[in-house]
This record gives sequence, C-alpha cells and structure tokens, in this order.
Amino acid sequence: MTEPKVKPDLRAARGRRGATRIGEWTLYPDLGVLRGTSGEVRLNPKALHVLLVLLDAGDKGVSRNDLLDQVWGHNYPSDGVISRAMADLRAAFGEKAGEQRYIRTLPKFGYQFVADHREVQGEPSVAASRVPATHLERYKHHYLLGAVALLASILLPQLIRMPDGPISSAVILSGARPLTSAPGLEHQPRLVPGSDWVVHAVQRRDRSDWDLFRVSLDDGTLQPVAVTPDVTEHGPAISPSGDELAYVRLSEGGCDVVVQSITLGVPDVITRCTQKFPTLVDWSPVGNQLAYTIAQRDEADSLRRIYLVDRVNYTSRRLTDAVSPTGTDFYPRFSPSGNKVAFLRGEPQPDHRVTMWTVDVESHVERQLIDVPAQVGGMAWLDDQRLIYSVSEAGRMRGWLLNIDSLQKTSIESPEFVHPEFDAERELLIVAELRNDLDLTLLSTDGTTTSVGQSTSDDHHGSLSPDENWVAFISRRSGFDELWIAATEGNAVRQLTRFEGATVRYPDWHADGRKLLVTVQAETGERLYSVDIVSGAATEVATPFTDITTPRWISNDWLAGCRDESGWGICVGNDNGVEKVADGFYRPNPSGPDEIYVVDDAGTLFRLSLADGSTTKILDGLPGNGRYGWEVADGKLFFLAGGETGNTGRLLKVDITGGEPELLLVSPMPVADMAISVGKQSGTILLTVFQLSSDDLVIYDNVSFE
Repeated sequence: MTEPKVKPDLRAARGRRGATRIGEWTLYPDLGVLRGTSGEVRLNPKALHVLLVLLDAGDKGVSRNDLLDQVWGHNYPSDGVISRAMADLRAAFGEKAGEQRYIRTLPKFGYQFVADHREVQGEPSVAASRVPATHLERYKHHYLLGAVALLASILLPQLIRMPDGPISSAVILSGARPLTSAPGLEHQPRLVPGSDWVVHAVQRRDRSDWDLFRVSLDDGTLQPVAVTPDVTEHGPAISPSGDELAYVRLSEGGCDVVVQSITLGVPDVITRCTQKFPTLVDWSPVGNQLAYTIAQRDEADSLRRIYLVDRVNYTSRRLTDAVSPTGTDFYPRFSPSGNKVAFLRGEPQPDHRVTMWTVDVESHVERQLIDVPAQVGGMAWLDDQRLIYSVSEAGRMRGWLLNIDSLQKTSIESPEFVHPEFDAERELLIVAELRNDLDLTLLSTDGTTTSVGQSTSDDHHGSLSPDENWVAFISRRSGFDELWIAATEGNAVRQLTRFEGATVRYPDWHADGRKLLVTVQAETGERLYSVDIVSGAATEVATPFTDITTPRWISNDWLAGCRDESGWGICVGNDNGVEKVADGFYRPNPSGPDEIYVVDDAGTLFRLSLADGSTTKILDGLPGNGRYGWEVADGKLFFLAGGETGNTGRLLKVDITGGEPELLLVSPMPVADMAISVGKQSGTILLTVFQLSSDDLVIYDNVSFE
C-alpha cells in the first residue's frame, strides 16, 4: 500500500460531525455511542472511525484502501481489520446477515453507507444523568490495589482520629466512552503530559504477570511499553516532561523501582526492595523526586513506609514517620503544587481499617483526613484542596470527592471504578471500570467446551432455543441488563431489548422459537415479560403476584414460581388469566404436559402433578437449597455444586431414580450459581462460568467538579 494520504485522526473526524439521526438510531460522535429505542450501543474507536468515514463519503462509497489509509494508516496486521469493523457496525445496528440495510458491500471496491441519515441541529450529546445498577457478584480481590491485601499496621494510640466530614449532594458522571477493551485487567492509567497517550498496567487472560502498555486517546492504538515474561511491571508514573516512565518491577529475584525512557525502554534501577511488595510510584510535579512505598533493609523493623528519591543524585529519604511498629503506608500521590503527598495508612486484622493522610514534603508534618474501608481503589488530586478516591461500600466500588480543608465528602455517582486519573486542563477523567466478566459456555457430549456470545461484559442466564441453534441470555453492559440472542455456531449475536434500572433473569423460549419469557426485578417487585424475538418488543404479562421467578413455557401456558401473602408457590397462566396451583414450591421445570419438577425451601426435589396437585419426592438436599442452577432432562438431574464465588465450580449429573452423581465438568474458574440449559436433542449443556476479569479503561470528557 502507498503512503497514507492523511494521518488517521479520529478526533478530527468526530469534530466534523454533530449528532446524526440514522433511522431509529442517533449517533453521538463525541461520545462514540449509538442510541435508539432498544438502548445504547458503544462503538469501539476503530468502528466509530469507519462509520464516520462512510458517512462523510455519502453516495460515493469508500474503497478498502482508502479506509485503511484514513482509519489505520500503516498500523494494521492485515486488511481483515476492515471486515471486523464492518461486522461490529452491522451488529451495532442490529443488521442480520445479508440485509445490508445500513452498509452495502461494493464488490471489488469497498463499502457504501446507504441508510438515510441527517445531522440533528441542537441535539444534546451529553448522556442522560443516571445511576446504573451495580453488579451483585464480583471478585473484589481482582480489582483492589495489591497493597491493600498486605496491610499490616496499627496506629499509635496517641494519634487523634479526625471525624469524617459532612456529606454533600452527589456529582453525577455520565457519557463515558471506552478507551480499552482487551480481555483482561486494565488498571492504573496515567496520562503522558503533552501528548494524547495513556500508560496503563495490563494483566491479560493468557498470562499471570502484569505488563505496561500505552494507548492513544485519539484512536485507541495500543503499543507495548514494558513487557517481560514472568516479570510483573506495574504502578506506572510519568515524568512531567512526558519522556520518562517510573514503575515497579516484581520478579522471583525481588522488587525494583525503575526509571526508563518511554521511547528507548531501557530500565534503570533506582532502588531495590527487601520485600516483594507491589507498590505504586508517583512523580513530583517538577520531576526532581519520586515517591514510593518500600521496606528498607537498614531499618530495624523493616516497615513499609513512603520514601522520596532525588532524581539528580539518587539519594533517598523517608517521608512518613508517625507509624506504629507494624505500620504500612502506601499509594503516594503528589499534590499539583508538589507541597504535599497524599497516602493511605492501614492496620492489620481484625480491623483492616485504612486511613487517608497528607504529609508535608518539607516539614514531614502529617495530617489524618478520614477513615475509609479497607478495600481502596486508589485516589487522585483535582487541585491542591480536593481529592477523588474509590472505596468499597455495600458491595460496590464507590467514588468520592474530598475537600481536604473542610473534610466535606461528595458522592460521585457513576459505574464502579478504580484508579482515577484526572487532567484538570482538559477536564478529562480516566478510570478503570470494573466488570465481572461472566461468559456462557456450551459443554458438548464429548467433554469439550465452547464459549458462546463471548464479550467483555457479564453474559449469563443462558437458555437454548427449541432447535438448539440459538441461545438467549442476559448481558450486563454499561451498567444495565440487556436481553441478547447468539448463535451456538458462528459469531451471529443480536440485542433484543434493554431494561434500565432493573435486574433481568431466566429467559425461556416458547416452543415456536418466536418469543421469550423473562423476569424483570425493579423497585416495585419482580414482574413477568414476554419478548418478541424479531422486534425485541417487551410486553408485561399481568399477574396478581408480588414476585415471579423462573418462568417456563408448557405448551401455550406458562409456569413460574410466584409469591403472594401466603408465600411462594407454583402458578400457571395464559391469555385468560393466572392461578396458583401449589404452595411451598418454586423453580418449576416441565417434564411433560401435566407434570413438572419443583423444589422447596430445603432444596428437596419433587415431581408435581398439575392434574391433581399430588407430589412425589425425588431427591433430598440440592446444593444451595435448590437455588443453584439445575434442570431435569431425560430422567437425569443436571445440577451445579460449589458455584459460590471463590470456589471451584462443578457440574454433575445423577439419575433421578438413584445412583451416584457423575462429575461432568470442573471449571478452572468458578461456575456461576445460575440457570443451566440442557439441549434435549444434542445433549449439550449451557452454563455460566467466571473468566479472569475484564476491567476496561473509560474516559469521562468535559468533567467539572465545581
């Protein structure tokens, strides 16, 4: 290919176009999102850039070579990147294979955007302010700073604890756009001064160690900075000049704090650790000092304290002194003026209490600010008077803004995040947004497993269609539950609908394969909805019950666990109404036109006759009192055991007439305690497993904390 005519510039492409109406969708180029009646779809930087180039070209279309020039330049492995971007765009618009309602393929040339579109004058581009629902299950130890897990300090009794400040109204962050999306952990972002690059730490799924990469704010280009097999490089800090990088390197040989040129990449060790301790490093605003946590060999107590090292003569001095005999100080961050360093101080079990402090760089005078929970997700300065930080509260990572003079706290309402990085000049906030990363796995009869509809979001509660060619599942994206379907073979996947501010569970296919039942739990209780497969339209099914769970089709009737003032039971409904047919049971599993399997509160499995209400006891003590995933098919009970977070998950099978359970699957990561689906024809089993978490960096533009 010849030299590109222009350098790829996503920022300029965004600037040329305002909000654009495309059929039922509206494109917001500055946010990188499509919004429509079925919800919001975030476009990755390359797909967005391709779409903007197509829109600019109009009826003329764009050749494949021109697309490569304008979007990738020389930075692509093969022209297959174009096909991937087109597939992403078609999926975003909900286009089926061969439809070409939005993008037309021009054989032996390129592509043309054919859907009607127009810019919308005065259309606001800022996302609506809203507080997304949170993840209920999470591996917090994947998301927390490594130092927190090693806390070992007790504050001196004479230290006076200062009270927490008053809590003011919330700051709402909205309109985040993705910066990274690799399968793995992407944490610790640091902006490179004078550039559009962000250096961050990455732990990929295929490796256990951490590496450092840099990513472009303009177009998402990713480049390695420090990548060494079996060596962990993390805790990056960028010099004020933007040409040097400091970080911590952990290996079997110990711990080093190193500095290297970002371009040359040759590390220079400035100090060695006596303990293998994962600290973070920070650079002073004028570049003459580095702050880090280290345990010095010549200290009798070998405590982890914050030290400063002079970049001119490499001399070091201890900055924090007011510690107990087992104290730990960590996570230093210089204030914008360089006069103070904020840091965290912890104490060991049983309290696991962490306190936030500042220390004067010249006088060493320390001041305690607030107590925070032990699970701390990092902090950053806004200016010399304010900090933002992230802590675990009530099962979620919550952001706060703190005025260090008044100690007034302000809640930051946003998706869960850690490791904030703020650029006051550009009003830019970058955070690592947390994700569970649950994936659907199809287990075949020969024991092999295949990922279905894999993404970096939580995909769970999968259900096989009657012909077993499709899977319906719940996907948690951008903080909201969405209903999707995916092909069991191939990469076809499509969003049906989104339920904002609600928890969606238990999709079940009708025998004709044209509609699904799901439960939707909001503040008013758990309700039943029917969703059309073609249009994605969701219609509430009226019931008199306060809660509905595990709906199942049985012919043209539906079954569900239902709760009223008398407690849980089984109800049957259709277009003519609904009635409760049995008390004390829930989670129905049809086995015939007039017979179902159910469980009681003790997890005992029964066969229930819908004709006369009689029951037959089948099995005692299902794991989790029957709340874990289970299904009966062809006289066999398939069930999950050990699916709790932190345990290895197991899938087992047992004959309902008796016998010993047969172990079908042991997952290297826990199997989620959610619904499973058994293919009656193929014998395949669909279940949900945890993968190594996929935390992505996101950007909030035009952020103001005034």
